Amino acid sequence: MKLSPSPMLFRRTKIVATIGPASRSREVIQQMLAAGMNVARLNFSHGDYKDHAETIALLRQVANAEATPLTLLQDLQGPKIRVGQLPQGSIELVEGEQVHLVPLTEEETQGIGIDYPYLAEEAQPGMQVLLDDGLLELVVEAVEGNRVTCRVVQGGTLKSRKGVNLPDLNLRLPSLTDKDKQDIQFGIEQGVDIISLSFVRRAEDLWELREYLAAHGASDMPVLAKIEKPQAVENLSAILGVADAIMVARGDLGVEMRVEKVPLLQKQIIRECNYRSIPVITATQMLESMIHNPRPTRAEASDVANAILDGTDAVMLSGESAVGAFPVQAVKMLARIAADVEPHLEFDNMPAYRNDETHALGEALTTITQILDLRAIACFTETGYTATIASGERVKPMIVAFTDRPRVYHWMNLLWGVKPILLETLPLTFEGMIAVAENQLKERQMATEGDKILILGGIPAQTPQGTNFIKIHTISA
Repeated sequence: MKLSPSPMLFRRTKIVATIGPASRSREVIQQMLAAGMNVARLNFSHGDYKDHAETIALLRQVANAEATPLTLLQDLQGPKIRVGQLPQGSIELVEGEQVHLVPLTEEETQGIGIDYPYLAEEAQPGMQVLLDDGLLELVVEAVEGNRVTCRVVQGGTLKSRKGVNLPDLNLRLPSLTDKDKQDIQFGIEQGVDIISLSFVRRAEDLWELREYLAAHGASDMPVLAKIEKPQAVENLSAILGVADAIMVARGDLGVEMRVEKVPLLQKQIIRECNYRSIPVITATQMLESMIHNPRPTRAEASDVANAILDGTDAVMLSGESAVGAFPVQAVKMLARIAADVEPHLEFDNMPAYRNDETHALGEALTTITQILDLRAIACFTETGYTATIASGERVKPMIVAFTDRPRVYHWMNLLWGVKPILLETLPLTFEGMIAVAENQLKERQMATEGDKILILGGIPAQTPQGTNFIKIHTISA
């Protein structure tokens, strides 16, 4: 049975929800869509291909049945360093005691196995080693052969396969692991919409991903860079020159760098993305307490609200929707916070990032919307470029973006303030675009007689990044 549309249909801020054991059923996915989920994140650090294929098929089935756009984000595991398999599955690290870190091949007899072969070669006395998302801390005291002797600074229970962070090292690891490459091929075959690269350190990491996608027939696949390493922060400008989208991955970023630096970095990254009209997702621990509780803490609600005030395109749920007890309630809570915050948003009008016609028209959008009471902005796009620039202007009217390309349709579903509509074919004439915009908006009850709308498009049609006109139009009877 088709669910009634969400009252948050025209919410500007998008919601990304990670799919996991708690949300992999048809009923929960339907409820999350109705609550406001726009993007489903598939975490390839967990699960096998059979599980992922079944999940992707189910997500597509439900979205099609609900006639609702749902974007599939494939999140690659990346070069994550992990602890090996421990005896009895865990060991207790006691503050002040010594432990030994060794390559995985020597773990049973020598100490705790780590799957980073260069640790002994690169480690220096005084270097920090963080385990299990920074909950456990070691400091290097000595290196002998392949064995790195550490003192426990912050103890606790260490379980098998937990993550290892080495903030002081510029790791000699490939940006794309063999597992990532296999996962990418699987994602292309399954028709995912966006691929997210983990632990990006430099722009070249993204170029490698783009080259791999092109070699496998997916050169038009949007790529997202996760900012979670100090090197990524240092190389942010170059990374933004290659990435289609950005994720402020506050979890590992807050482990690799001092946690007090993360709030300001979040604001700086979002602002730079807004300036360049690059969509940005704010992620990790947004409603962490809702893994176990039906309501978030006041601090979490403030955190989400501040990310929206900063200008984030989307807010993301991780464990809250993947393994939490209240996945639907968590989506509803993000939607409710956005509904309360968005009427009060006031963004600075930044200068155009590029001197091209689309950016110039984007600047005009801001001025026109400040003078005229517009019902909507309609744009026609082959690549999503026009909608991306319009979204970056952060105008108050909703942006209705028309395309005839499914991949572009799903891409635009991530963009702030954009409602994508998939057409069988795009109109080829100026008059045709006006007619389609008017008819579609009236049919969908997005506009009525007498409403003013703006129309953006390009003539000749079907020219990538060829937007060259803007038309003020009044809806007829």
